[in-house]
Amino acid sequence: MELRQLVREIHWIEWQLRSFEDKYGLLSRDFYEAMESGQLSEFDDGESPQFTDFLEWHGLYKVWLSRQRTYRDLLRRQSLPVQLRHAAAAA
Repeated sequence: MELRQLVREIHWIEWQLRSFEDKYGLLSRDFYEAMESGQLSEFDDGESPQFTDFLEWHGLYKVWLSRQRTYRDLLRRQSLPVQLRHAAAAA
């Protein structure tokens, strides 16, 4: 995956995450940790109004974490100056 495309995806996911953060007044990292630790199990019944939002929010954050790892891996494999020259040439 190209670094530029990856950054665009990360920004799009962050935009989606911000909408949930604004709606529920909680940062995604804290929400994710609460979901992973079972603190929000009362919303797992499928009947609470937040159920669908929480599933989507949790999934988006997992994708964001994955994209962040991929971004870091790409930077480790290819030097930053090389990445910047490649991006400049593609622009």
